[in-house]
Amino acid sequence: MSSTEQIKFRTDICYVPSLGILKSADSTQKLNLSEQYILAYLIENYGRPVTKNELLKAGWPDRIVTEASLFQVIRALRVKLHEEKKGDIIETLPRVGYQVRDFVREEVNLNTTVKLANSDKKKSPLFIGCAISGAIVIAGLSYYFFPEPEPTPDKYIIAEDVISTNQLTFIGKTKADIVDLRTKTIEIYTEHKMFFDPSLIINRRVIGYKNKDLYSFAWCRLNDQDDCIENSDFSYTVTAENWEQFSDFLSRNMKTSRETPIIQTELAREPTAQAFMNYLDGSGIHSKVIHYYISKEQSGALNYSFMSFITEDKSDYHHALSIRAASVQKYDKAPSQFLKTVIITPEMFHWSYQPSKEIIESKSVALATEKNMQDTYLNNTPTFTYLVYQQDYLNLILSDDSGSGLYWLHNSEKNARSLESTVNPENTYQD
Repeated sequence: MSSTEQIKFRTDICYVPSLGILKSADSTQKLNLSEQYILAYLIENYGRPVTKNELLKAGWPDRIVTEASLFQVIRALRVKLHEEKKGDIIETLPRVGYQVRDFVREEVNLNTTVKLANSDKKKSPLFIGCAISGAIVIAGLSYYFFPEPEPTPDKYIIAEDVISTNQLTFIGKTKADIVDLRTKTIEIYTEHKMFFDPSLIINRRVIGYKNKDLYSFAWCRLNDQDDCIENSDFSYTVTAENWEQFSDFLSRNMKTSRETPIIQTELAREPTAQAFMNYLDGSGIHSKVIHYYISKEQSGALNYSFMSFITEDKSDYHHALSIRAASVQKYDKAPSQFLKTVIITPEMFHWSYQPSKEIIESKSVALATEKNMQDTYLNNTPTFTYLVYQQDYLNLILSDDSGSGLYWLHNSEKNARSLESTVNPENTYQD
């Protein structure tokens, strides 16, 4: 009689390795390939610490990815395994790696007979529910019959402050993130006053974001209507390792006008919108530009395609980085913490980057971000993007899942379509 093994964790979530699914009493969800590989490797090596390098090789065989990809998968697994407290299922071992905690191996067959390995616990109703669900799958029902749970956006802490006439906004996952952002901003402002006339450091909108060891800052100068002045917008994303260099740069930099890079492409038409990102990481890459192309079908649906380019420090040469396509849908299941929250559904990703001897790839935040995005697209994982600030022709975007952080999006039209939904033919959402 056919049977299959499932793993039952202490949170009463059952994992079926042969199908790559997690089951509870009332839901079933499919893990992407990297999540399956990493969870399976942790289970196979139960009882010993597993290093990050081992998991990087297990999760992405024959590919090279950064630790940020691993952190993203571990975080996703914690959520899907219903960890109430970090480490309930996947324990973090500082300076070593990870280790999976106790679990029970169960064998499920067509008549729902279950054999326990290393356990003589009583079968709870939830336990029986896992077994029955497993038997149904074995009988021939694909996991596609079980609807995937809809993704939900992360919760953020958002704090506002004022220094002189400068408007500050801080975004983080924890109170410690907010304190860190505020402290670092004040330190930069204090040092800035040592080099420049304080009367020049006024009327700025500054937004800071932190997630783990990643910092992202965006700012602009304000006019009398509190709108960003054209070409005064800047954004940088740096790691904690490069913070000192970034802080020193900001303290001594008085540049108030941004140059718009001109990128020649084979496309005949101008992009619908452009995003500009900057980096200080010693990699040889100082900026990334993304061209948005948005076309509208007769049904009202919008098709999105993106072209990414990176720019070298010592020249204006632009490398083509990637081409991708996605659809966008407004998330309206709950009130957004921001002006708008949208779901990005991946459809296609093509890696265009060619290695350059002028670029140190291992140091590049831009390349790490793009590789994270590639993983997301190849696994067809929906992600969230947030509209933080908006005015005519200009949006400030927070893209957390890929590690892009904060960036300004410049629209070719006054009433931007960049974050419209593909599911509303009238495109008349009111936020």
